[in-house]
Amino acid sequence: MDTQVLDLLLSKYQERIALLQDAIAMGACKTFDEYKYSCGQLRGLEAACLVVTDLKSTMESSDE
Repeated sequence: MDTQVLDLLLSKYQERIALLQDAIAMGACKTFDEYKYSCGQLRGLEAACLVVTDLKSTMESSDE
């Protein structure tokens, strides 16, 4: 797999994280349930970013 694909995936996740953070900061969550849901999405996306970053690092190390 090309690391460019991983870079694109990571970029899309980071864009979504930024949108969620902005929405929370601007008060888009009208209920506590909406806030918890948004926080869960953030945690999931951040975990996915870590997995993609680790995978990319492993792939780059195996190329050497």
